[in-house]
Amino acid sequence: MNQPLLAGIAFLLLIGSPFSQAKLNGDFTGYKVYRLTIGSQRQLDLLNRINDDVEHNALTDEVDFWTDIPRRYAPEREQSALIMICPAKQALYLSAFDSESIQYETTITDVATAIEEQSRLAPQDIRAVESGGMTWTAYHRYSTMVSWMHSLRESYPDLVQEMKSIGQSYEGRDLYRLKIGKARADGKTKPAIWMDAHIHAREWIAGATLTYMVNKMVTEYASNSTSRRMLDEIDWYIVPTVNPDGYEWTHTNNRMWRKTRRLNPFSVDIGCDANRNMDHKWMVSGATQTASTETYAGPFPYSEVENIYVTEQLLNLRPQVKSMISIHSAAQMWLLPWGYAFERPADYEDIRRAGQAAVDALTAVYGIRYVVGTVPDLLYEAAGGTLDWAKAKGGVKYTFTPELRDQGFGFLLPPNQIIPSGVETFEAINVIAQIVAREFNPTLN
Repeated sequence: MNQPLLAGIAFLLLIGSPFSQAKLNGDFTGYKVYRLTIGSQRQLDLLNRINDDVEHNALTDEVDFWTDIPRRYAPEREQSALIMICPAKQALYLSAFDSESIQYETTITDVATAIEEQSRLAPQDIRAVESGGMTWTAYHRYSTMVSWMHSLRESYPDLVQEMKSIGQSYEGRDLYRLKIGKARADGKTKPAIWMDAHIHAREWIAGATLTYMVNKMVTEYASNSTSRRMLDEIDWYIVPTVNPDGYEWTHTNNRMWRKTRRLNPFSVDIGCDANRNMDHKWMVSGATQTASTETYAGPFPYSEVENIYVTEQLLNLRPQVKSMISIHSAAQMWLLPWGYAFERPADYEDIRRAGQAAVDALTAVYGIRYVVGTVPDLLYEAAGGTLDWAKAKGGVKYTFTPELRDQGFGFLLPPNQIIPSGVETFEAINVIAQIVAREFNPTLN
């Protein structure tokens, strides 16, 4: 890339643009999203330089990579990236991409319009909400999810064994956890799987997919042999929204908000990346101590009360929980431990085989392709996440972070893709359930 152009990008990153405050206020008028096709290590290096500069200068309000950028080029698989750019910077960045022969296409022509369309509820969605239910043809507020959980508990008390608050968020919202499953006639404990979502607030499809799968297991128990087996053989602990404060903020103020909403001491910047805040290899890699950045790990491990509640639950449930699945979006990856370094746990091959089997089942539904591997192998080193903590300190054998489909829309995946995402991910989770049941339920052997 020519040096004047690179210098121009660096200069504009430093001085900012008049659109910065617009994004902070939640107005994305004129912002566009581009899909970049990565064809060489040189191209990837350019994107990483841009991403590092943006993160260092806390300017994701102007240029925001919606796809985690890998450090290493992998010619054996397709690599692409989604990037959102404010109007004032679009010409500059497209020129930079042209100079390195990076192919790109526009996937969202106006982010503000896409957000408005995504937030709209159809009449049938409104009727469902008013009756205490929920649909999977729209994205819903946290209060609607809570009402749906109450309704599910009341309608299926033999399958939804518990709905409990495990604590309150920084802003005072209850974090609810479901326990679903069919109790054994002999009263013995079954192996369990923990699933959660929305640790990153803007990843709406994660929670929508999780609640779809829970609803399918419970409401189709009598009619669907797969749902019945999943609830007969496994107990499921479900937290649909780990970060309710951030999730609500994405509905009311800034759709692109990622972090928690805790006030930071000695800083005007709000929140931290809760998936860098766990007490295992905290700050070893892939995080910052700058509160304005998206990967700020917090002032100390467990600074976020929401993380404390999750870890307390998992520790209290030892050794019943055999798999922990924390759902994210949107990269079409099935991530494995370890995240903090280019190292692998001793039982990595078991974990990899399970992850690959899950992805094979997912892809068989609609042909959506995922890749399977550790976080550093596919992306970069990242410490302090639930993936590593559950494996290292939670005593959980099979830990996974599925990054769900993006289809070129990234965090703004249209509501009409919630059900397809739920259907295909359900098949993947079913595979994990079968593996856990066979390995840890002696009555099945």
